[in-house]
Amino acid sequence: MSKRFVVLDAMGVLYRHGNVVRNLLIPYLRDGGCTRTETDIRDAYRRCTLGEISTGDLWARLGVPADDAAYCERHVLTPGAPELLRDLSSAGITPLVLTNDAAPWSELLRRRFGLSEYVDRWFVSSEIGARKPAPAAYDAVLRHPGLDPAQSVLVDDRPTNLVAAQEAGFAPVLFHSDDTAANPVAGFAPAAVRSMPELFAWLSSWPR
Repeated sequence: MSKRFVVLDAMGVLYRHGNVVRNLLIPYLRDGGCTRTETDIRDAYRRCTLGEISTGDLWARLGVPADDAAYCERHVLTPGAPELLRDLSSAGITPLVLTNDAAPWSELLRRRFGLSEYVDRWFVSSEIGARKPAPAAYDAVLRHPGLDPAQSVLVDDRPTNLVAAQEAGFAPVLFHSDDTAANPVAGFAPAAVRSMPELFAWLSSWPR
């Protein structure tokens, strides 16, 4: 039997907030005195998470002091996330992470919350040069040694990302977050869960 993998989103799955720009980045910038428009902020964030500019460049463009650690302090871990990763490994399911993020922020968060030891590899958009739902993001994961998409699940809080995951061959699972309803896909109804224990129970009985 092929090795089983689960590919997890970070924002909205491992970490509580799915829309980090709205819920974390913009409030952080406003608290720091940033007066740039939301459009400017979203553009800088997108470029940073594609690896086109550094996090230092982002802070400079938006007119606030560069402090990756202070910004990352605002992120909150989803209850049960470390336990899920540990239990998946014990159950013989290899966890990977595919996230739209900047590498320095991703590294700070996984170190802060002690998640690195349980994840085989973190695929971070700024390092692979592609953001979900672009096909190139999933292609990067498909090149992981030993991964067969037919034996792999991808968990995300955005239906738009899961449609692309399914097209790449992954079994999609929706993890409900504060951002799920803002990204609907008509007629798309994947398996869905709302907590880490529920997700582990689903994965433990897969493949069905």
